[in-house]
Amino acid sequence: MTNRKKMIWILSFIWILSFGFCHSAAAQTTFDPLAIGVGARALGMGKAYVAVAEDGDTIFTNPAGLGEIDAFQFTSMSGTLLEDVGYSVFGAVYPIGGKGAIGFGYAAARIAGIEIRDTSGTLINHAGFENAVIFASYGRKLTDKLSLGINLKYFKQDGTNVNAGDGTGANLDIGLLQRGLGFLSIGAVGKNILSSNKIRYKSGEEETLPKIIKVGARMYLLGEKFRSARFSPIELSLVVDADLSLESSEPMATHIGAEFSPTPGFTLRGGIEESAGTMGFSFRFAGVGFHYAFHPYGETSDETHYFSLSFDERGWPPEGLPDTFLSMK
Repeated sequence: MTNRKKMIWILSFIWILSFGFCHSAAAQTTFDPLAIGVGARALGMGKAYVAVAEDGDTIFTNPAGLGEIDAFQFTSMSGTLLEDVGYSVFGAVYPIGGKGAIGFGYAAARIAGIEIRDTSGTLINHAGFENAVIFASYGRKLTDKLSLGINLKYFKQDGTNVNAGDGTGANLDIGLLQRGLGFLSIGAVGKNILSSNKIRYKSGEEETLPKIIKVGARMYLLGEKFRSARFSPIELSLVVDADLSLESSEPMATHIGAEFSPTPGFTLRGGIEESAGTMGFSFRFAGVGFHYAFHPYGETSDETHYFSLSFDERGWPPEGLPDTFLSMK
């Protein structure tokens, strides 16, 4: 085996292990960085978010939620996975036509400083790897209660000093969101539904992206909104998601989460994913939101902390500020 082939194999092996990816290299299914999770709010609820689909995070979780957005939204997130893998997300949503919105997003996971050694343990070089996805999204209301959304995704993988591992590809997500069913909302997303679109590498090899169907439900148990099961000055909702892989015999993965808001500006949340507990909280003021999530990964209970910042123009300017202040006179 040449040193070049050794480096490619080692980088691929480290990348697969770092994220707990369950397929072997022979399965020829590349890693989707979005499997880590997008948005501290979703991560804090164990990634149960398909039927929530609110704010700018809906670009990455269920594009049908764009049909419910009527104001400019911005979202961002950063975190470190297993102490070595950096993860960052950016997204923006802009409403158009009164019944829909467009969105643009970027998500990337990267690792640097990987030591490449030969069989005798001699250091050959240092390498890095980045896996990024760029989104162009559109969502629209089909009826007062039903919305449809589409994600066009462009994948790009780069490996320093291992150029044969560089690759690009594209795929498509389609989502549905049904609201207004009393205190219940349901959502569904087909991820990477185009089998013909693959990641193509400079080496000439091709790999498919994991094809998954995600379904979910959100129950508004308490709140002041007319759709809540019981009227209350505080808000409480329960969310349940299920993931079904269409290309493997893996059992269905489930996600359970809950949100509790004692006041409009503060929210607590928790969740369960693969028997691991997650938690988080949010502060919101004048349209600006700060979100935190704790989400352990892997059987070794590695702890990961994520932070998100968001902006919703409906909250700005805050009520009570004088006009002279806003106009800077």
